[in-house]
Amino acid sequence: MDEEALRAMLPGGFGKQEVVAPKKRKVDTVLEPEEPNLQYIDSVSGTNSYDMAKKQDAGHELEAVDAKGSQEDPLSKRHSEDLDLSLNSKRHDPSLLPEGLTAEFGGAPLDQHIELQDHTKTISALAVDPSGTRVATGSHDYQVKLWDFGGMTQSFRPFRAFEPAENYPVVQLAYSPVSRNLLCVNATTEPRVYDFQGEELASYKKGNVFMRDMKHTNGHVSEMICGNWHPTEANTFLTGGSDSTLRVWDVDFQAGQKIVIVVRSKQRGTKTKVTAATYTQDGKAILAACQDGALHVWSTNGSYSRPSVSIERAHAVNEGASCIAVAYDNTTIATRGNDDTVKVWDLRQLRSPLASRENIPIGSEHSDIVFSPNGQQVITGTAAVPATARLTSTPDALDDLLSEWGQIAVFSRDDLSLKHVHPVGKSSVTRLHWQPRINQVLAGTRNGTVNVYYDNEASQLGALLGVKRSAKVRSNPFGIEELPGGVTADVPIFMPEDKDQDYYELDEPKRQYLEWKEAKNRIRRDPIKTKLPQMPIRGQGYGGRVGKSANTHLVQGMYEGQAALRMQDPREALLKYADKADKDPRWTSVYSKTQPKTIFSEETGDEE
Repeated sequence: MDEEALRAMLPGGFGKQEVVAPKKRKVDTVLEPEEPNLQYIDSVSGTNSYDMAKKQDAGHELEAVDAKGSQEDPLSKRHSEDLDLSLNSKRHDPSLLPEGLTAEFGGAPLDQHIELQDHTKTISALAVDPSGTRVATGSHDYQVKLWDFGGMTQSFRPFRAFEPAENYPVVQLAYSPVSRNLLCVNATTEPRVYDFQGEELASYKKGNVFMRDMKHTNGHVSEMICGNWHPTEANTFLTGGSDSTLRVWDVDFQAGQKIVIVVRSKQRGTKTKVTAATYTQDGKAILAACQDGALHVWSTNGSYSRPSVSIERAHAVNEGASCIAVAYDNTTIATRGNDDTVKVWDLRQLRSPLASRENIPIGSEHSDIVFSPNGQQVITGTAAVPATARLTSTPDALDDLLSEWGQIAVFSRDDLSLKHVHPVGKSSVTRLHWQPRINQVLAGTRNGTVNVYYDNEASQLGALLGVKRSAKVRSNPFGIEELPGGVTADVPIFMPEDKDQDYYELDEPKRQYLEWKEAKNRIRRDPIKTKLPQMPIRGQGYGGRVGKSANTHLVQGMYEGQAALRMQDPREALLKYADKADKDPRWTSVYSKTQPKTIFSEETGDEE
């Protein structure tokens, strides 16, 4: 027999042999992605970062296929060529970018809006988390309300409301860009941190009010004005207060702050109120505006003993700035002054503003100013100016900043030229936020309403989710419905089973329920049956009632037959022992010798 044939019949090893399937050639097919609703624009180069990233990912996948030595697939090649053409065409077509879709409104998505109405006073704080799914609002009604776009319907109601500090207004809210925790700053001395669901995580210590040197205090000694999170560190946040200090806190350490920055004013008194404070986008500098009109910059790598750069009269004295906004290039900032001005600065040269605009009425000390996602526009809110205070000839013109309407003003970043004015309502605009991921603008007003503006083509998610969901209508299983007149009545359910009768008889459970409800309503109308019994008195008695102490029930339990003893006549009880006392005068036997005959007083006690 041939040796090779013999080897084929014999086993080549022991145990179950693994069957190796022939390797198949892997072909990666790159399809053209769907056009996104929101495209991010590089603030420096002006290129489309979203499309560039998609193109690079597609290029890496094609290179990986070539590196494996696989045969080139003509289908993959055709799709990659189509992808390059589509990317290049979209990059050079400005009408497909968010700015092109919203050019009518100066580049801002202000086409349509919804209203979040649940507060009763001025919206003084507004925050949106980095993903654009949660909104936190604070007001002078002391409440913080959390809104969830993902679970919102057309009713537009908050899913949680709480009062952080009783009877203290909320002045600042901020979501951490790293941990998504919520920083809450009230007009008190203790900042608070909440998790994403609104549960309190920590409350921080108040400083010693009797300490003169603020460097030696462990917390604020007077009300806080502002606060913000560190852009890259999840456990670090910043607060500023009227005690002329900025304090950097650690989330995990509640006994005191990490760093104290004492702000000194050149005016008399050397102290001033910090009206606005924030970090730069990279977290390498801290910016602060003060009530004396100064603008300070501290480097986070320094000792914080004195600011790196200061502009003493950035805004009017005793006015200061209500907000500081930092552009994404980390070199341009904008300030909203309480002196009705808006100014744009360059951090590399703070001697004078790059652009300045006056006569922009401010509606609140909490008014915001924000940059657009591409950094080319600056938006802020204006106050509703009464007709008697306006000096313009066309007070009702929509392009007039001095209007009886609260408005959103869109300016160009380069020279602050007015690009668009959008009326919000007959109430001043306070807080503003432009969320870049969902490309929507939120505006808070003094009447307690938050308007969420969006564009159907340039925006995505956010308010668009709630607009498409109708609110659920809850029905009562017992047929109790609201009549047009506003009166609630019991309406039986008619069943057309018996044609001879006008209506179908109610079943036994429903009949019993209606009888019980009618009897309950009848008892409630009876003033005697519905009278609440008097509660027992604790402590000293009053009004003819005997009070009880904590040991009263113990003493009462020591006596048997207490109820019968209480009903006995004390005179009759003593006369029972009169005969026994005469026969056996145990205690008064001495009187039988000294005074055998009892002598009574001639005058009674009343006569004396």
